[in-house]
Amino acid sequence: MPDPILRATGLSKSYHHRWASALDRLRGAREVPPRVRPALHDVSFDLGSGEVLGVVGESGSGKSTLARCTTLLERPDAGRVLFDGRDLTAMRSAELRHQRRHIQIVFQDPYSSLNPRYTVQSQLAEVLTVHRLVARSEVDARVSTLLDQVGLASTARHRYPADFSGGQRQRICIARALAAAPAVLVADETVSALDVSIQAQIINLLLDLQERLSLAMIFISHNLHVVRYVAPRVAVMFGGRIVEVIPAGVALEDARHPYTRALIAALPRLEAGGLDALEGPPAELAGTLPVTGCPFRERCPLRHEPCETVDPALVPVHGDHLVACHAATAGGAPPLPPVGGGGFPAGPAAGHTRRGA
Repeated sequence: MPDPILRATGLSKSYHHRWASALDRLRGAREVPPRVRPALHDVSFDLGSGEVLGVVGESGSGKSTLARCTTLLERPDAGRVLFDGRDLTAMRSAELRHQRRHIQIVFQDPYSSLNPRYTVQSQLAEVLTVHRLVARSEVDARVSTLLDQVGLASTARHRYPADFSGGQRQRICIARALAAAPAVLVADETVSALDVSIQAQIINLLLDLQERLSLAMIFISHNLHVVRYVAPRVAVMFGGRIVEVIPAGVALEDARHPYTRALIAALPRLEAGGLDALEGPPAELAGTLPVTGCPFRERCPLRHEPCETVDPALVPVHGDHLVACHAATAGGAPPLPPVGGGGFPAGPAAGHTRRGA
């Protein structure tokens, strides 16, 4: 197997809640250290050239932190990010600036991702000139090409972000990411802020661009069916960790981790309130639990003695199917509950027809 184009090893990231410490002092505490919340804990993954990897989990599970650390928008506290064999985390700012264009990110909110004071032409041309990708005389032609690739007329170049709808703004954000000629595209909840009628168009646009430009892509979402439609291989996150990796060719019904199964069963209710079928702290609080033992144990119906003291490692259960669960690796997982709807086919592995974007 060829070396991956992108490799993350042992990524960890914590945030200091200084406001909570200040509140403790107001309540009379004399010496209060800053409260620390781990957002990522020892996360590792590989991404092959031209491969699409899906990342799924509840809000607060660490997906966006993983995206920001992978693109080096935030420095991880520990771990490394290697692009084409080069360690980005060891680079100084000047050297990293030249490498950053190879890994681009499209954010969730298209309304805050664009500068309202600049035209589309200015924002796309800035990327081209900063990275010196084309001669100045060729900037206009390249901007027209980028807009055409995302399904917008070249006349859009003279307009401002306020003149566009949410779906059109997200297309501009995608064009801006493509302007850097990246090898890896990170889509962080790219469609979650859009109307349902527009989501399928943007998803199919990303799929077509990924195939046409041979991009490697990390597609992040809270909707497991959408992720599987886009990505043959899916990583499931909980409490800042990857708890399961479902490889291509393995159906969702064959998921082994109790949290993945709960995600599938609760899919129609995720928008309305999450996994109410499971008791215990939500995903965003799991990182504050004691580090000994499984972070999912407070919500897991299969917890038993090893879960209280031993943090399960992410290990293969069959081929490339990885699971971090004592019960699942011991063969003790119960039957999977029926899968709810989702509005998307089972995934590329099962075959699909992409509608025009």
